Amino acid sequence: MSARYLRRDGLRVRLVTTPEQALAELTGGSDAVAVLDLTMPGLDPRRIRRALRTPVIFLAAGPQGSRGGSGGSSPPEPTGPRPRGLGRSGTTGPRRWLARPFSPRQLVAMVRDVLAGPAPPPARGVLADGHPVKLTATEFAVLAALLDHPGRVLSRRQLLAAAGRPAVGDRAADVYVAQLRAKVGPAVVIRTVRGVGYAIGGSVAED
Repeated sequence: MSARYLRRDGLRVRLVTTPEQALAELTGGSDAVAVLDLTMPGLDPRRIRRALRTPVIFLAAGPQGSRGGSGGSSPPEPTGPRPRGLGRSGTTGPRRWLARPFSPRQLVAMVRDVLAGPAPPPARGVLADGHPVKLTATEFAVLAALLDHPGRVLSRRQLLAAAGRPAVGDRAADVYVAQLRAKVGPAVVIRTVRGVGYAIGGSVAED
């Protein structure tokens, strides 16, 4: 569905089904945009981040692992570029992500925006059900760490380290996750794995 919309908008599309195919197509390229599904078997966002200098748009699982819609009412709009954990400034091209469900038109708009070049960096935040949500730097870092490890359980210590707050007590991670859940609602489902930590999407496994 998304490929058809992209082609209809005059963009050339190449479909791949594995991370290895994506790397083979895009390594060394600078005139393309990669659209990668975080639910793709074997996909490691960190490996992609290191290997590609091509701008990347990650598609994240939405409520109950939704695979997305074809244009329902009030679809989420593109999030801001380069969330922490999905890209590092100065090392690779811009990275963005979309949480399902989203309209193919929104993906087309994001691809066009990335191809047009970098924009001024926005405030930290995401769009939940089409509405902007402002996050603190710590909340943003926790969310990005979870998205960077789809289906993986991250411990409280790991989340706090990713947020640059390793010295605070472990229970602080529970507070940050609770704040995230209150702000983003069901747009991004953060799962609790009792006694271990938290995870987003996929078949949960310990990291």
